[in-house]
Amino acid sequence: MTDYNKIEQAKSVVLELMQKCGFEGTVEFEESITKGLIFNISIRDSYLLIGRQGATLHAFQILAQALVSKKFSRAGVGDSHFWFTIDVDDYKRKREWFIKETAKAAVEKLKVTGRAQGLEPMPNYERRLVHAYLQEHHPEVESSSIGNEPYRKVVIRLKR
Repeated sequence: MTDYNKIEQAKSVVLELMQKCGFEGTVEFEESITKGLIFNISIRDSYLLIGRQGATLHAFQILAQALVSKKFSRAGVGDSHFWFTIDVDDYKRKREWFIKETAKAAVEKLKVTGRAQGLEPMPNYERRLVHAYLQEHHPEVESSSIGNEPYRKVVIRLKR
């Protein structure tokens, strides 16, 4: 059951954080069965809030979730853990699609060449997405992460 009062309070925290960071824009929310509550921010220079490979957006989301949890725990609102995702101009949705397509292309190339395929270095949350996608859609391959941050990447191999 959706608690619109909590959603509005969380939305106001996100807006306030945006303003304190120097961004002006709008925040809309949508509910997804698979992804839960998503706050989608629309701003003029979205690349500034997204950052390189979404790193700034990821940090912004962590900070916003911490502020919302703190606000709810102070107010004595039942469960102070109120989970949501923040997206900017559908960046995360588009990035997720791109990552899955890249992994799918790497699997196809792997099947043709038989040689392990390495993807571009990416943050841990994107690597987890690749591992989960491959496990669910391509059981004939295995994946592992190699290297050190920030150059850590996923390598895909055929199962033996």
